[in-house]
Amino acid sequence: MTRFFYSLPPAGNKIPLSLLFKAMIGGSRNGGLENSTALKKVIGNAFSLYLSSGRAALWLILKTLSEFNPKKRKVIIPAYTCPAVASAVLKAGLQPVLCDVNLDDFGYSADDLERTFDEGVLAVIVVHLFGLPANIDQITPICRQHDVYLIEDAAQAFGNELPLTGTKLGTIGDAGFFSFGRGKPLSAIHGGLVVTISEKIYKKALVVYEKLYSPSSSENIKYFPYAGFYDLLSSPYLYWMPQKIPSMHLGETIFESDFPLTKGLKTSGHLIEGLLDSLDSSKKGRMVRSQWYNNELPDTPIFKKPSRPEYPFHRYPLLIKDRAVRDKIMKELKSVGISGTLFYPCPLNELPGLCDILHDSQVYPNAKQLSDSLITLPVHEGVTSRDIHNIKTVIENVLSSMV
Repeated sequence: MTRFFYSLPPAGNKIPLSLLFKAMIGGSRNGGLENSTALKKVIGNAFSLYLSSGRAALWLILKTLSEFNPKKRKVIIPAYTCPAVASAVLKAGLQPVLCDVNLDDFGYSADDLERTFDEGVLAVIVVHLFGLPANIDQITPICRQHDVYLIEDAAQAFGNELPLTGTKLGTIGDAGFFSFGRGKPLSAIHGGLVVTISEKIYKKALVVYEKLYSPSSSENIKYFPYAGFYDLLSSPYLYWMPQKIPSMHLGETIFESDFPLTKGLKTSGHLIEGLLDSLDSSKKGRMVRSQWYNNELPDTPIFKKPSRPEYPFHRYPLLIKDRAVRDKIMKELKSVGISGTLFYPCPLNELPGLCDILHDSQVYPNAKQLSDSLITLPVHEGVTSRDIHNIKTVIENVLSSMV
């Protein structure tokens, strides 16, 4: 069953050449991504600003909110999340404060969050991990009670919504942000978006935004071969090549203290406009594959499946309580060309480079358990029936061999 020169990417979407060519000649020419009718279908009446990345978007939100209340310098973030969240907080001149997560929707435990507050807290960042809605209905009143801002990290949840109300994730709190970077639900390899329903926040953010560097024409032109080349290498029959390039850090979790702060490339904005037309079909496909995993993977005490099995996950999260079983499954999936990723390897206060900055020796039990037990399975449009069959076969074989 071993497959040579085949490696299925863990997430992402294809970039059709037709859309790339259309973006090259100026897209819809409607004044940019922020004015796109297709984008408004996703974010409604929220204001938006397009930047170079999701973490640049988060930086802009934090810089804006800190101007409203400069005496408050602390920002609560999950102990288990992308280190780019912490780097954006630090680059904004603020202090990250960690809080443990729960094992159901990977959002905060309300009790843990309550204990984390003090008078110096400016904002709470809620992360919709894997596109799954965090328990924002519980977190919102807590933030209001303590008079702090609520920021949604919807980098992995673009287009997803609350199941009961249909409210789009990223538009519920005081501000939110999306990412269109590598491996996101809608990926153009570049870009991040600030969204807010508050005109006051938007106007203040716009002042900061207008001072940012605007990419040159040559930088916009260079984007096209880069996007085309990356899309080519995302084929399962070629993806093993970038995996061999150390500088790309595929599958690694690295803390980077610095990153570019610029406006987004107009060309990638045009491409995102075109990709928006396929967002609904992409979501339906991810939901179908997520349902398949939930229905077809074995029911065993070793596994903890998602709390919302019928949802368009960005990646399907599976907790495997026996680490030996998890590691064996990972090894066997790799042999058949499946990237069953471990995601974040440890809580943020244990991550090299960041632990020396946070100076936080506290133990976060749930964050630690996620680090030790979580794998994610691919649900994107490139997953074939053969891939799905191989995933099921690998897991069943590993379980039977470990009994």
